[in-house]
Amino acid sequence: MPTPDTRTADRESVPTGGRQPGDEPVSPVEQLPREEPRAPDDAPGALPPALLMPGQGAQYQGMGTGLYRDLPAFTAAVDEVFRAMGTAGDELRSDWLAAGPRLPIHHFRRSQPLLFALDHALGRVLMDRGLEPAVMLGHSVGEMAAAALAGVFDLGDAARIVCHRIGRLDSAPAGGMAAVAATRAEIEPYLRPGVDIGAVNAPRQTVIAGADEPLGETLDALREVGFRWARVQSVAPFHSTVLQPVVDAARPLLAALPARAPRITMVSGYTAERLTDAEAVDPSYWARHPVDPVLFWPALETLVADGPRLLVECGPGQGLTTLARQLRDVRSGRCEVLSLLGPPASGPDREAEHFTTALARLGLTAP
Repeated sequence: MPTPDTRTADRESVPTGGRQPGDEPVSPVEQLPREEPRAPDDAPGALPPALLMPGQGAQYQGMGTGLYRDLPAFTAAVDEVFRAMGTAGDELRSDWLAAGPRLPIHHFRRSQPLLFALDHALGRVLMDRGLEPAVMLGHSVGEMAAAALAGVFDLGDAARIVCHRIGRLDSAPAGGMAAVAATRAEIEPYLRPGVDIGAVNAPRQTVIAGADEPLGETLDALREVGFRWARVQSVAPFHSTVLQPVVDAARPLLAALPARAPRITMVSGYTAERLTDAEAVDPSYWARHPVDPVLFWPALETLVADGPRLLVECGPGQGLTTLARQLRDVRSGRCEVLSLLGPPASGPDREAEHFTTALARLGLTAP
């Protein structure tokens, strides 16, 4: 199958950052040029912080390892998550820190639990330093990290849910995901059976997901009519009906776990509205996450409709804040964006520097 760079360009394409044919797939949220966080003396009056927690596709090799090495508070927060995962957490930490990992970072047994761990740990450090988030929005597995921070689930139970999902993915059909430079309505007529809308990330960036064969057929059909697309960094068809067995297997577990109304306002990435107390305690709501589409862009619009916000990427990379820069409220200066770890290209050695700068902008002191 041809690479994304050989596709006929749609007038609003999925940029691939100068990649050449044969390079790695792109993140489902990689779309605009990266920006460094501004220094604290450039910051205007404080805006209420909104934590954006990334999910599948945000992962990259070495993410968070520099901050883990250099900031003891973050080390402790990550280790707390690994302990909650039991022996799986010990193996995960070992592979994450290894020079030659046993599994690649894009494998769901690495990407999913690590994204959950890093999102939660970063949020925990911020809140321990006194940050009071006005609202949280998680993308895919990022919503589970947000739920644990908001008190919907205890950390141990949230980690158990994540690990349970991952364990069931081994028996799922081989599949994948792709980001398409088109609206949901434009794509839907070309979807083959077994391929679904996986996420709506921006006005003209929609992710599709499904089993390998029908996904390939769908991408070929989109190519033929001139749509541009790029493969997402995933070896599983997240947010497609192919994963219905994962949902069914999760229902008994979720029904047995206590859940509470969130102590911090959450915008659901699946309904694009505020998470209601009834949804928060409904096992079916959480069980359906692997098959329901992530409605990130409409959820982000709901979030900023409540007032000016500082949109903080509470996880690795800058994917969600990159998307958020397309918001009219960000372009006008009404809302602003901030990443905690900086761009992946900076590498682990600069993570502590980026994090310290971000803390200062949030009005927090370094641990």
